[in-house]
Amino acid sequence: MISFEDIDKHSWLYDLYMKYLCAAHNHVYYRNFYIINRENIPPKGTPTFVIANHQNGMMDAMAILHTMYKDGRQPVFIARGDIFKKDFVARIMRFLKILPVYRNRDGSREDIKKDLAIFNRAARILKKGGTLVIFPEAGHQQGHYMSTFKKGFSRIAFAAEEMNDFKLGVQILPLNIHYSNYFNFQSDLMVTCGKPFTYDEFFELYKEAPNQAYLALNEKARARVKEMTPDIDIPEYYNEIEALTHIMSEPLLKHKGLRPRFLPNQKDAAMTIIAAIRQYRDDNPDGFDSLMGDTREYTGLLQKTGLHHWVINRRISWPKLILRILLMLIMLPVFLFGYLNNFVPDFITQRLTGKIKDKMMHSTFQYGIGTLVTFPIWYIILLVTVSLLTHHFWIGLVYIALAGIIGILNANYKRPLRKLGTTFKALRLRHTETYQRLCDLNTRIMGTMEGLLY
Repeated sequence: MISFEDIDKHSWLYDLYMKYLCAAHNHVYYRNFYIINRENIPPKGTPTFVIANHQNGMMDAMAILHTMYKDGRQPVFIARGDIFKKDFVARIMRFLKILPVYRNRDGSREDIKKDLAIFNRAARILKKGGTLVIFPEAGHQQGHYMSTFKKGFSRIAFAAEEMNDFKLGVQILPLNIHYSNYFNFQSDLMVTCGKPFTYDEFFELYKEAPNQAYLALNEKARARVKEMTPDIDIPEYYNEIEALTHIMSEPLLKHKGLRPRFLPNQKDAAMTIIAAIRQYRDDNPDGFDSLMGDTREYTGLLQKTGLHHWVINRRISWPKLILRILLMLIMLPVFLFGYLNNFVPDFITQRLTGKIKDKMMHSTFQYGIGTLVTFPIWYIILLVTVSLLTHHFWIGLVYIALAGIIGILNANYKRPLRKLGTTFKALRLRHTETYQRLCDLNTRIMGTMEGLLY
């Protein structure tokens, strides 16, 4: 078995690698990366246990890593043990400072017995003033909701204090990770840092009844993460409530005079909308059921017609539409240059990603395979090819710079192109019964939600 004994030892090679990862993550893969309340992060050298919600595979870990890495610390992560089965993968994970923990469904009895040694190793990292990161839900899910916290987190936290006679003063730092889109290149990402807290009020309970102490700490920790999270905790109406957050976010923010395209504002709006719907369910169950029924029918018709909410009941401005078409045509050659020069690495990345059954790991593979491997290799090939053909290295550099920059901009070109296609589709369907039904449902839904929010 590979030893993880020195996993928290500072590594200059890891440091160098992180600089590359940070540049690719913060300035290429994501369009904007926001860190809210960064001042809440305890100083380096403070025993810090980071906990967060878990939605988007390894991208959640990357978000935390880049949040914590500014002061040069090298946090150690804890991940599910089934990904460590192959020796070469385990070695990569150790280099990335990731410890395995086995759940009942992940490993054999022998693997699960190893957890005690891992928990103790993790506790010693905290004892030395290190930073430890875990996702207490012990699994990621697609959607804005939180699962229960597993006991592994609490066991490590109490073990660390017990090793130091309950005088270590571990700081638990709750984080929320939120995405504008889980899968799209050049989407936005934000991490909100909550206020760190201790758990000394549970020490005496732990000495007498450890399991009760684990549950008490889990409950406290989950509440701290939940208060920063757009948590849709009505699972039977998850799709409808999520749709309403998208429908009402922009109108609500405009009503408040806030920027609707700013991700922190969008998250706050989603939390406000979810809370209003939850209260509506309690106050008016019949009205709530009617709203859910209308929303279910509305989203079903949108999916059937291929339309989007923003185009329903919208008055088309022909001068603006014509101007948009002209701008798109002017930019078309630039788009084609970027598309053709990035087709090969994009095709390879998408084909490999498509083989992954877990959809919530797709962005991890797009970033890991595409941003870090296939695109850099392709640009090296382009650089050599263009330099040899032109006999000028600087021309090759300019060429790949343009290919890369325009390739990134193409992600933003595709969005208005898709909106243009949706607009023409709406014009074609405008006089159908289906479109009129969409307009009626839209009016009813918006009226109900505005009454709840304004």
